[in-house]
Amino acid sequence: MAEVRRFLLALVVGLLCTVPLSAQTPTGTVTGRVVDSTTQQPLSDVSVVVEGTRRGAVTGPDGTFTIGGVPAGTHTVRARRIGFSSPSQVVTVADGASVTVTLSLDRRAIALEDVVTVGYGTQRREAITGSVATIDASQANVGIQANVNQMIEGRAPGVNVIQNSGEPGAGAQILIRGGTSITASNEPLYVIDGIPINNDNTEATGFTPDRTPPLPRSPLNLLNPSDIASISILKDAAATAIYGSRAANGVILIETKKGPAGGGNQIEYEVQAGTSSPAKHLSELSGDQYRAFVKAEVDSGNLAASALTPLGTASTNWESVITRSAPTVNHNLSFAGGSADTRYRASLNYMNQEGVVLNNGFQRLQGRLNGSQNAFDGKLRLQANLTGSHVNNDYILFDNTGGFAGGIFINALIFDPTKPVTVVDPVSQQTVYYEIGPGSQAVRNPVAMANQVADNGKTIRALGNFSADYDIFSALTARVNLGADRASGNRATYLPIANPIGAQFSGWARQINHDNTSRTLQTQLTFHPQFSGTETFDLLGGYEFNDYTQNEFGAQSQGFLTDAFGFNNLGSGTTRTDYSWRQDSRLVSFFTRANASLRDKYFITGVLRRDGSSRFGVGNKWALFPAISGSWRISQEGFMKTGPFSDLRLRAGWGKQGNQAIAPYASLQTLCTGNKYPFGDVPATGVSACTNANPNLKWEETASSNLALDYGLLSNRLLGSVEYYVKNTRDLLLTVNVPQPAVVSNRLENVGKIRNSGLEFSLDGEILSRPGLNWSAGVVYSHD
Repeated sequence: MAEVRRFLLALVVGLLCTVPLSAQTPTGTVTGRVVDSTTQQPLSDVSVVVEGTRRGAVTGPDGTFTIGGVPAGTHTVRARRIGFSSPSQVVTVADGASVTVTLSLDRRAIALEDVVTVGYGTQRREAITGSVATIDASQANVGIQANVNQMIEGRAPGVNVIQNSGEPGAGAQILIRGGTSITASNEPLYVIDGIPINNDNTEATGFTPDRTPPLPRSPLNLLNPSDIASISILKDAAATAIYGSRAANGVILIETKKGPAGGGNQIEYEVQAGTSSPAKHLSELSGDQYRAFVKAEVDSGNLAASALTPLGTASTNWESVITRSAPTVNHNLSFAGGSADTRYRASLNYMNQEGVVLNNGFQRLQGRLNGSQNAFDGKLRLQANLTGSHVNNDYILFDNTGGFAGGIFINALIFDPTKPVTVVDPVSQQTVYYEIGPGSQAVRNPVAMANQVADNGKTIRALGNFSADYDIFSALTARVNLGADRASGNRATYLPIANPIGAQFSGWARQINHDNTSRTLQTQLTFHPQFSGTETFDLLGGYEFNDYTQNEFGAQSQGFLTDAFGFNNLGSGTTRTDYSWRQDSRLVSFFTRANASLRDKYFITGVLRRDGSSRFGVGNKWALFPAISGSWRISQEGFMKTGPFSDLRLRAGWGKQGNQAIAPYASLQTLCTGNKYPFGDVPATGVSACTNANPNLKWEETASSNLALDYGLLSNRLLGSVEYYVKNTRDLLLTVNVPQPAVVSNRLENVGKIRNSGLEFSLDGEILSRPGLNWSAGVVYSHD
């Protein structure tokens, strides 16, 4: 959000300077500094203009500015920043002049005039009629954060973040105001710098020998949290309907940092280091305690005397030997600079986070570059963003479900504590891991499993977009935004002969390449006339095209003579199988939004979006998603001027959303390869139908209503809101059994309903504000 504010301030600089200088000769330069009147600290992002000219600049982090090409003479310099008063200071420009401008904090302005990122643009906070939560990235990026999921957790009411596991870079299930679907996805839509991204897994599903494999790492590991400027979470239909079908589960808008305007060149380097270890330990029997327990059971007659025979002489705490104190290091380097018309920022990130379990970790090397350029006196604004990342994941075998066999954690609990981690092989005289037996037994040495089984993932991802905004005339702006997201992931696994898991296959190896590609085109026209009073109106219309492609190729082999090759020589196995697939889908949309306000007290927003998805039946590909919302700023009424509230707003909204998060071709009958059949001496692969067609398949639809009260007390030192919502989802997408005879026993259909309702509460307070010391705190609560 801070970077969006900087962009708007740079735009304000150009718009405020409206008098042509063609008849004057630029001879002077104005330099200066803008500071806070209370703390005397420098203020960045302040727009400074020489009134009556087209000359201006935006202050850098040190509060300084330089305005060149100013005609000689006496001029008025004005400084403006949202949240501060706007004094003027008269200076004489000759051979050069320097001025110090002081701005006073206006708490009411900070609370009400913030610019917040919303769908396809920004709005003043006071004009927002939907339910939007904002997160300041500088406050959320505390400690060493691996991804944006961790920055969101616990910072917005109604947003439930559940980490998939404790692995480094682990994924998360994020529910905004509860789940609305059974079969289709409940994930929110992520939008980075205006481009919706494909948040599907970037690497293939993991392997576990007995049960369900663990959930994957977060696809958002591509983005360095230190590159994020602000996060906006759109929660109700009034706020999300502009995104239509993809917004049924809410929208998370991420704005990245941009270069400063007029702040000179900046170089920043940051290094973070830390260590992690298990917070709690299980209470397990030691070897001596376990031997004493077995002996007592034998003495009491509950066990036969033979139960003492297999006991060893060691005392191994299996939980302790598979865990460790794991270091983490994070490096950030950035270069930024610019002027009022040109801005750039480049950054590099390297993060290495080891897991608290052996051979478990996450490494990221990421680079990001963005730049912007204004031309034609600010009428044309160009911007480009490019992010590239290389992520390495070191996985371990563990289960996503319970049981008495399987991965590392189960075996750490059930493995005999009287047995050692390693023993000396009597034949080879080599140190080997102790195992109960030589075969494919279900109980396995967890340390051997962590150290011997190789499971590595690698993802290379590139995300970029280019946008151009052009003011056709002062009240009409056109925008084009092109974006692409490309992720290529490889997952390689090897179960060695030396380990009981791989011994049953005489070694087992696989490699899977998984690619995700999405392309986006957005075109917009915004009509924003200026009125002489406090009334405002703007109308947005647009078209969007999204194209998605996924493909995967995998091969696996077993029956190896040696573990030397690992997963790098699948051809050396005696039995090999491979497969490949590809799927494509498209989403085409037309949308419009109108915002209006009257006397800075009454606000209304209307949204209409029509989406067409290739994933549904022939007659049901298109759907219409409307929304309407409004707010009443009660604190602006005369009868509230002397009350305890410095801000009081009542908001209400209703809207409809759709969900298309199902596999492509779900409405069609698809063909699959089957068994091989002999035709003479040549085997031929058979093909048969593997899904039932459903030409009536259509969107899940969610209608939601929202009622909210926003309040501010003590000159907005206390700010918060209370919201009540209801969400009704119908035509749920669910796989059900079909009458026989049929090609297969089930198909995807629209059946059933879900109702969600809840209450949300938030309160943020500025407890202490002194020069050099600020202390703020907040609380969020939700009840579903």
